[in-house]
Formats: sequence, C-alpha cells, structure tokens
Amino acid sequence: MNAETKLLIHRYGAFTVIVLTIFFLLAIFTIISRNTWKTKLRESVVTVLTSKYDTLYEVGDYVPIKTPATVSAAIFSIVNSETGVNGNAVLIRLTGISGPTVAVFTYFDGDEVGSFAGYAANTHFLSEDGGLDYNASETQLNYCAKQIPLLISKGN
Repeated sequence: MNAETKLLIHRYGAFTVIVLTIFFLLAIFTIISRNTWKTKLRESVVTVLTSKYDTLYEVGDYVPIKTPATVSAAIFSIVNSETGVNGNAVLIRLTGISGPTVAVFTYFDGDEVGSFAGYAANTHFLSEDGGLDYNASETQLNYCAKQIPLLISKGN
C-alpha cells in the first residue's frame, strides 16, 4: 500500500467516525427526550379536552402506533368519566391558515369518524384580539377525522 492510499483510508475513516458519532448522539438525545415529548403531548390533550368538555374525559397513557404516521400523529387513551367508556384522543399535525398546528380529535369504538375537539395551541395567544387564526379547512378536518379509525387500528 502506498502513502497516497493510506492517506485516503485515514481521511475516509475519520469522516466515517465523525458521521457515526453524530448519528449516535442524535439517537441518544432522541431516546432521552421521548418521555418529555409524550408528557407535553399529554398535557396538550388535557388542555384541549378540558377547555371543550370540562372534566368529562380523563386522559390516560400514550398508545404506540405501528406506522410511519407517528411523525405526524399521536394517540392517548381517554375514559369518559360519566359513562366509563374507553376511547382515544388523537393528535394530528396539519397545516392551518397561520402555519402548522395540531388538531385534537376524540374517537370511540364504533364511531365511523373522529370528533374534532380543538387545536393544541397556546389558547391565550389565540384568544387575544388580532391573535393568530390556526383554523384548518373543513376539508382537512374531515379528511383527518375519516383517517382516525385506520390510525387507531395501527395502535396496540
């Protein structure tokens, strides 16, 4: 092996080590932050459901989804405190008038579509005069509501 080949091997080896180190660090940070992510999403669901339904629903645990949609959706179990019926709260990211936002839907077994509950956004910011309008189109909301049974079937 000549000196030029050794130099190329060292350079490519060093580059590969750097790329693998960055990938490893990103993977570790993602795993560490997963619980915080789930906790904050759960708080958003509680806020939306409480603002619309008061204390009607109790939010339970995160339900894992076995589909690539997990990047744009999350599911939490809910219980109707009056009837004891179990259901799901589904968060779906969509694009509204002022940019991306997260819509929260409720879904119970036997329903054909999900029921829109509200947006998981800073409600104080939205309630002020001249605040941002995160409204998505009715078409978007209807499409998401129809996709919820399929999404729920992918959950555990």
